[in-house]
Amino acid sequence: MTDRLGALLASNPGLERASHITPRTLPVIPAFETLLPDAGLRPGTTTSVTGIGATSLALSLVAKATKDSWTASIGMPALGLRAADELGIDLDRFVVVDDPGKQWIDVLAALVDAFDVVLTHPPGTRHARKVSARVREQDAVLVVIGPWVESDVRVAGATSEWHGIGRGYGHLEARSLDVTVSGRRAATRPRYATLWLPDSDGNVTAFERDNVVRLAR
Repeated sequence: MTDRLGALLASNPGLERASHITPRTLPVIPAFETLLPDAGLRPGTTTSVTGIGATSLALSLVAKATKDSWTASIGMPALGLRAADELGIDLDRFVVVDDPGKQWIDVLAALVDAFDVVLTHPPGTRHARKVSARVREQDAVLVVIGPWVESDVRVAGATSEWHGIGRGYGHLEARSLDVTVSGRRAATRPRYATLWLPDSDGNVTAFERDNVVRLAR
C-alpha cells in the first residue's frame, strides 16, 4: 500500500504538498468561524469529530479548505463522494484511500507528509500520540471521525431535529444540529451553536433562531 501511494505521488507532481503550509489558518465556512478558536483550521493540529452527524460535520468542516489545499481521506470506505460534493468538497483536490488494511498507520503517516488536510476514521487510538506528533511536525491538519485522545479541538454533534414533515405529510427539507466545540488552550472554554446541516438549500449554515455562539459560563 505504501509503495503504491509513493508511486502515485511520484507520478503526479500536483499531488505533492502544494502549499507546504506555514503556520496560518485554513479557511472554514462561516457557520464554523465563530465556533473554532482560530476561526479556521490551524496547521499542526488534530480535530476530532464525534456524535450525531459526525461524518457530515467533518466533511463540511474541511470543505472550504479543499478549494485551495490538497485533502485526503483514509479508512472511510462508506464515504459517498456525491454527499461530499454536496457538502462543498472539491473532488478535484480530494484523494481517497478506502481501506489501508493492516498498514493504516504507515499510510496515514505518508498522507500527513504529502497532504495539507487528512480526514480519517481510524480503527482505534493506539497510535494517537505518534500520529498527532507527525501532524505537528508536518504542519498538516488532521480531522479524525471518532474519539481521539490527542485532539487539540473536539467537535461534537448532539441534539438533531429534522424539519419539513407536517401532520402526516411533507418532505424532509432540513436538519438542525446542536454542536459543541471544546479542546485545549484557546478551545478550553466550550462554545455552543445550532447549525443547519443541511438547510433547505443543502448548505451548512447557522440556525436562524440561534445563530449567536453561546460561551459557557
